[in-house]
Amino acid sequence: MSVTETLKDAANYAVLRTKLAWLTHKVHAHSQTVTQLASDIDDAAEQMLDAAETMKALAVDDATTTEFADAALTMTGVKDAAGAYTSAADSASAAADDAKTTTENDHGGIADAVATSPVDMAEASFYTQP
Repeated sequence: MSVTETLKDAANYAVLRTKLAWLTHKVHAHSQTVTQLASDIDDAAEQMLDAAETMKALAVDDATTTEFADAALTMTGVKDAAGAYTSAADSASAAADDAKTTTENDHGGIADAVATSPVDMAEASFYTQP
């Protein structure tokens, strides 16, 4: 590999590392958001079901009680779907972490060598061999 190719690889690696760090952060943030939403929906579903049971005990009409129970059932379904989405988000988070780690392990030396060089880099054309 020529020095020019090495310099290009270092620049590309720096961009890739920055993008992977950003992507990994975003994937983790979205995964946490989905997990929190699933928990909130589960809590709301339980409250709706409790309200339906309380209304039934207070002899509230069947139509109203049934609406609350149906809403709780729908929210439970949404929670289950969010759980599947959370699982997929966790897998995506792990894949992003793996990609970041692999890239750093495989190519980290190039960027580190360029970044810590005591000498400024010359124009790329200087390194081109005739």
